[in-house]
Amino acid sequence: MKKLRMIHNMARSGSTLLCKCLGSMEGVALLSELHPLAWNIFNPLKQASEWFGLLTAKDVAQLKTDGDVAYSKVIALIEQKCTERGRVLVLRDWAHLDYTGYPFFPSPSFRPLLYEELKDSFEIVRISTTRDPVTQWQSLIQLGIMQDSLQSGAFGLVKYLAGYRKYAELCVETGFIRFEDLLENPQVAMRNLCEKLELAFDPGFIDKWHGYNTITGDINNPRSSNKIKLPPGRPIDASLRESFWAIEDYHRVCELLGYQPIQALQALHG
Repeated sequence: MKKLRMIHNMARSGSTLLCKCLGSMEGVALLSELHPLAWNIFNPLKQASEWFGLLTAKDVAQLKTDGDVAYSKVIALIEQKCTERGRVLVLRDWAHLDYTGYPFFPSPSFRPLLYEELKDSFEIVRISTTRDPVTQWQSLIQLGIMQDSLQSGAFGLVKYLAGYRKYAELCVETGFIRFEDLLENPQVAMRNLCEKLELAFDPGFIDKWHGYNTITGDINNPRSSNKIKLPPGRPIDASLRESFWAIEDYHRVCELLGYQPIQALQALHG
């Protein structure tokens, strides 16, 4: 059975930076934010063809002659083309649809659907990425696509943490790498990631990641730094601290993933 590498990640978890580092390594072909229910948004055929030149128009036409194309068949063809060219295929999933859902799927499955779609066709080596749930939330609510759901009250902190708890359980199952660890020591974090994914580690990524652009959710802008470092923290007001502290799922996420609950909360509750 062919082997695949897969990275699970939630939105705003820092996985774009991590995947830029991984994708810039020699011999890696990384497809980004794939999901079997989101062909029309992030198409693996399009990425494989336009980013890496792995597929020709003839290859795609041949697939389409078979009628409805199974997602696993598409990934199998891309994996074959990678192997022929001496590259290793890595799939970055779009777990936002599975564990947060909004605004695309208001009732997320709380299951890793890309993995479930492919597990019977491949041996899958996988890992998950995490970020402190508070800073991830602060980043998530800045996204334009989340504003309608947030403002209407359809989505909020309780639902976010319910999904994160389910995702944290997945992380324990697969093993995980924290965004904070990547920022603290990129070389060590990426070496550990490669070891987990059974990939050759290329230390030269540290000089190449900033120019890597075959990725979705790219964080770069003309003024961005080419250094991997901790960003300035956003202030956390008392109301937000109280809200997190009151939700049991938050404490369970911290317990599962080894994050410390927001400092000084216990003082608030005397």
